[in-house]
Amino acid sequence: MPSTSEGAEAPDHRGEMHSLVAEFDWAGTPLGAIEQWPSGLRTIVGTVLSSNHPMLIWWGPELIQIYNDAYSQTMGPERHPSALGQSGEDCWQEIWPIIWPQVESIMAGGPATFHENTLVPVTRHGARQDVWWNYGYSPIPGECKVDGVLVVCTDVTAIHLATQEQARLNARLSAEVAQREYEYDRQKTMFQQAPGFMCILRGPNHVFEFANDAYVRLVGGRELVGKAVNEVIPEAYGQGFMDLLHQVYSSGAPYSAHGLGIELRNKPGEPLVRRILDFVYQPIIEADGTVSGIFVQGNDVTERKGAEDELVAASQRKDEFLAMLAHELRNPLAPISSAAQLLKMPNPDAGTVRMAGEVIHRQVRHMSSLVADLLDASRLSRGQVALDLARVDMAVVLAEAMEQAAPLIKSRGHRIDSTQSGPPATVLGDHKRLVQVLANLLTNAAKFTMPGGAISVDIRTDEPGDRITLAFRDSGIGIDAALLPRIFERFSQGVRSSDRTDGGLGIGLSLVRDIVHLHHGSVVATSKGPGRGSTFTVVLPLVNSELFVPDATGVMDAAPADTSPAGGMRILVVDDNVDAAVTLSQWLRSCGHRVLIESSPFRALEVSAAFHADAYLLDIGLPGMDGTQLARRLRDTPHGRAALLIGISGYGQYQDHQAARDAGFDHYCVKPVDTAALAELLRAWAPPGNTLARLG
Repeated sequence: MPSTSEGAEAPDHRGEMHSLVAEFDWAGTPLGAIEQWPSGLRTIVGTVLSSNHPMLIWWGPELIQIYNDAYSQTMGPERHPSALGQSGEDCWQEIWPIIWPQVESIMAGGPATFHENTLVPVTRHGARQDVWWNYGYSPIPGECKVDGVLVVCTDVTAIHLATQEQARLNARLSAEVAQREYEYDRQKTMFQQAPGFMCILRGPNHVFEFANDAYVRLVGGRELVGKAVNEVIPEAYGQGFMDLLHQVYSSGAPYSAHGLGIELRNKPGEPLVRRILDFVYQPIIEADGTVSGIFVQGNDVTERKGAEDELVAASQRKDEFLAMLAHELRNPLAPISSAAQLLKMPNPDAGTVRMAGEVIHRQVRHMSSLVADLLDASRLSRGQVALDLARVDMAVVLAEAMEQAAPLIKSRGHRIDSTQSGPPATVLGDHKRLVQVLANLLTNAAKFTMPGGAISVDIRTDEPGDRITLAFRDSGIGIDAALLPRIFERFSQGVRSSDRTDGGLGIGLSLVRDIVHLHHGSVVATSKGPGRGSTFTVVLPLVNSELFVPDATGVMDAAPADTSPAGGMRILVVDDNVDAAVTLSQWLRSCGHRVLIESSPFRALEVSAAFHADAYLLDIGLPGMDGTQLARRLRDTPHGRAALLIGISGYGQYQDHQAARDAGFDHYCVKPVDTAALAELLRAWAPPGNTLARLG
């Protein structure tokens, strides 16, 4: 074996290849005897044989091979040791087409190359094997040319296969993760869209990890995720809910509740609103048995509970009414029966007969009044009352009503005063029905005012001259706050004494409401509480007002909500711009529609139930309650749920149209309104049986 310096003996390197190289008959190869090798070859051979890294030398034009022990381990018994001194082409015939172009480039003076993770198959141990290599070819320079090529290589097959396996595992893992993410997203979407409220709370502090849309709506749209319950819903603290959460988290036992009340704020700073909830607190238990959080699921049953309570109350009112009806009918029957017994006596005198007849007459008249009220209530509830419309002087109506109520007022020793401000008021109405309304209110005031009390009636004509307001005030027993919202419902009465000296069936105020609504008016009751008197205020449109629009026939029917006058629609126009409202309503009337105008959104809500509009034309910029808020309120009512809602505004940007759609409008018109387009909208929406011929 040559040394690293020319002419010196090769050092005694350990290893098989050192011995094989030293003992090989190089004289029979193009390289010649070792002693004849150039110094460059001797030096590089010494370096290769000393290295523990697989290396091979191709020398000369024939590319004669010399390699070290590490390289021999990569070859297999088919080539080692026979490859020593062999030409590269003879040794590597099966892969020569792959590697020769690379080697040729190096021998021609090209730069060194490096090939990473490259498949170069070899035959080892009797089989062709796919082997991946990291290898580099470097030129071994001679005096004027490249004399050889140094090959440095590493078998990276194990690494390559491990990488492939890892990639396969990663791909499978990615697929599993993607599938789980899909399932999670799908479940999250299902939870998000669920009608009931849901959330996930983590840790002992109950931090929101997830909350669906229904839960966010329940708490007024607050930002919840990442925040603790007592931080983001502070009003829940002190109502027992935090204690329940701590109990479930510490015990691992679920908790369910039905009809539990909670007071929440819709927005910070707003008053608390009571909600009724059904819900479950379900602990989230990990594999090791520890509780990591709580899954909350439930439903806001406030409306349902309210409806159930109202059904119970309605049933109770019905029972009370039947009891009252029996009582009220028995009362006149007793004196009638006694009078009949007197008349059956032998030879009654003239005075007895006259007295008995007067008793029977009075009691029959009283019973007739009760039956008439019952029939009126029934007809009004079924929309079977027709108004005999005429120009009516409200001063005359009030005088007749006071005359009817005078006996009761006088018998109880009440003082009654009346005042009137503004010009004389004339309405287009049913004289008899309006007297019935005012007489009912006066009688009601007299009944519920202690003897010797005060009753006043104030009549005021509004400044624009389009309304008359009649306020009936008394110093009586007042109205409890809980009764006020349903004071005009049929059979609604406050707590009565057992003697029932105030009498009545509880339908008088419902008749007042229904008749006033038929006249496109409104009636409200106010009271500061028990013992502090009451005020009933009736508002009616005057005959010269655009707010009252009679039928073409002069008769206003209490039509059910699903009917409309033949040939046109019932349309309520709400606009505080009087000129705009009047001109639009006149055009609508010319098209054959019946139109009611309101400038106040609050009054529009009051009259909408009685008017039974098929369509609402709402100005967006209304005072006190804008058109979008009014639309939402109307959509929550039985009569507005299926009606056509059209918004009218001077704003026409995309966001304005979108806001109108979100509020429940069916269409949105930008001022000035295109009447042809509006006519088409109304024609498309017309209820069955309406020809709308004049719109064409």
